[in-house]
Amino acid sequence: MIKYLIIGLSTLLCTSLPQAVKAEMLNLGSASTGQPITLDTASIPSYGTQGASSGAIFTYYLGRTRFNAEVNCARGEWESGGATHRPQSKATRNMLSIVCSARHREPNAEDKGYMLIFDPPSNLRSRPNGQVACTIDEMVVIPVYAEPNNGWFSTSWCGGTWIHRSQVRPFY
Repeated sequence: MIKYLIIGLSTLLCTSLPQAVKAEMLNLGSASTGQPITLDTASIPSYGTQGASSGAIFTYYLGRTRFNAEVNCARGEWESGGATHRPQSKATRNMLSIVCSARHREPNAEDKGYMLIFDPPSNLRSRPNGQVACTIDEMVVIPVYAEPNNGWFSTSWCGGTWIHRSQVRPFY
C-alpha cells in the first residue's frame, strides 16, 4: 500500500509542477586540487559581436559546489566566491576558453551554428580532406555554416577553413 502511495505522489508531483530548465553540463576534467570541474554551458550568455564586453557571467561546479562567476577574458581570470582565480589546470584553462569564445555567439544568426571543439588538438583544413591550415589546441566554440558537406563544416576561423564533424559537438 505504501509503495503505491509513493508512486502515486511521485507521479502527481512530476506532472503538476513545472519542469526545471535543463542545464547543459560539460565535464572538463580535474582542477589542480583534483576535484572535477563541470561547466554549465547554458549559463553562458551570447552577446553577438556588436555588444561583447571583455567578460561574461557563467556558472561552474567544483566537485558538487556551485559557483556563479564572472570572467575577465582580457586578463585570463575569473572571480567567484569573493576571490580572483587564474587557470592552474587544463580543465580551468578550457573553462575560460569556452566561456570567452562562446560569448561571441550571435543569437539570431541565419545559416550559422556553433560547435564546440571538444578534444583538441583539432586541424582546420583549407578544404574537406585538404591541407591543414591551422590547428586549434584548446576547447573553443567556433561558428560554422549550418549545412555540412559530406561531414565537413565550413567555418570562418583561420581565414575560412573546414573541420570534420568527428572533431566537434553542437553548442547551443
